[in-house]
Amino acid sequence: MGGITVGYEYTEDNLQAVGGAVTSYYENDMYGVSFSVNDDLAISYGVLKSDRVLNNGTTVQAEAESLQLSYSMGGASVKIAETSVDDASYVSGTANDSDGTTVALTLAF
Repeated sequence: MGGITVGYEYTEDNLQAVGGAVTSYYENDMYGVSFSVNDDLAISYGVLKSDRVLNNGTTVQAEAESLQLSYSMGGASVKIAETSVDDASYVSGTANDSDGTTVALTLAF
C-alpha cells in the first residue's frame, strides 16, 4: 500500500524426536515492515522469534531483529543493517547475544 510493505510468516518444524532432552519442534514467528521514502531511500525493520521446544517441556527462545537503510543513486547503492541476536543457538545468557553492523557499497556499470 503506497510506499509501505508488511509481511508476516509463521512456521512450525515438527521433528518428532524421541527422548527427554531432545528437540520436539521449532515454532517460528517472523515479521517485517519496509517503507520507501522516495525512489532512492528505503528503510525496513524485521524480527524473528524462534522457540525450540524439547520433549521434556523446556522451551528456549532465540530472537533476532534488524533495522536496515538503503540509498540508491544511479548505479550506486549504499546499504546499512544493524542486527541484534539474543540467545543464539537457543542457549540462554548474555554470552550468546551478539550485535552486528553491516555496510555495503554496490556499484553497477
